[in-house]
Amino acid sequence: MTHPVFNLDNFKKLAMLVNDHHPGQIFNTLRFGYHAARGFPTTQLPYDPLWLICRVTARCNLNCRQCNFLKPRRLQGLDPFRDMTLELFRRILDAFPRSMAVSLTGGEPLGHAQIVDMINLAHQRRLKVHLVTNATLLSGQVDALLRAPVEHFNISFYGTDSRNFSQMTGADGSLFEEILRGVEQLARRRRPGGYPRLLRTSFICTKDNLDRVLDFIHLSEELGVDQVKLKNLYFYGIPGFKPAQGLYAHDPEVQDFIAKLSRQRFRLPVFLPRLYQHDDRRRCFIPFKWLTIDGDGFVSPCCVVNTAPCYDNFFRQPDLWNQSAMTRIRQDWLDPARPLRTPCRYCELRISERPHVGG
Repeated sequence: MTHPVFNLDNFKKLAMLVNDHHPGQIFNTLRFGYHAARGFPTTQLPYDPLWLICRVTARCNLNCRQCNFLKPRRLQGLDPFRDMTLELFRRILDAFPRSMAVSLTGGEPLGHAQIVDMINLAHQRRLKVHLVTNATLLSGQVDALLRAPVEHFNISFYGTDSRNFSQMTGADGSLFEEILRGVEQLARRRRPGGYPRLLRTSFICTKDNLDRVLDFIHLSEELGVDQVKLKNLYFYGIPGFKPAQGLYAHDPEVQDFIAKLSRQRFRLPVFLPRLYQHDDRRRCFIPFKWLTIDGDGFVSPCCVVNTAPCYDNFFRQPDLWNQSAMTRIRQDWLDPARPLRTPCRYCELRISERPHVGG
């Protein structure tokens, strides 16, 4: 029997790590792996965050019912942050030179005037760039984005047709056709081996929209993307949504839904939603792996919890990866005697396994 450490997939990942990154990034990743294997024995981490999540703008042209960003911010009394300047973005990369990847999010990142400059700057530092967009502004930027070195390009869909899109986002249904045009152009005109390296669509699943998931997968196949990611509802702080609308492993309706998808034949990989379970399992590495920063320099311990003044600020403390706010979050996470915070309990990133079908 082959030892799991020496399987082919791990050798491929190691080869990509060596080829695509500089020695400092490689050493940083290995140190993270060493500490992860030991169960993170300390909250003072001797490595840089592997991932940087940069919220480059708070502006968005949609008002999605399922938005776990703008609506919770308003309920928490948080003001919109400013667009991240290119200078701040450069300072963040300078502060964490051994990070491996950066995710550019918002709001709607394609609404940022310097988004392509940010992509190029990160690529020059040998970071893998991930972009998360609603694609409403995509069709006017296809030429630039075909040249921009984006590793993963994720389009978040909030509907499967014009009418459903309008109901979910509060936007005019004609904008849905604009999204389809932009995604189709990007997929069709992308050169083999060119950018974006991976073109993915994603869809938030709830108990109320399971009947539309197959339509979404078939739509993604027609658009010519590389894969589909189905996500569980992260309800915390979203008005009108309750935990019961999420997908749970013990729910017979959800079990039937997963079984039905598993029997389908799809032309592309479809990653299934991670299913919630009623337990306090602590399998999320995010506070030990990712750092989120917004345009005002405020940080967050993960990509789901909003950046806020209650956490550290990059302008006040550039070395915030190991300051009090982050270490306190890690201590809470490691202590099994402490109950999970609500955002963690209903966050699918806590569930490590995401099976896929098709492709």
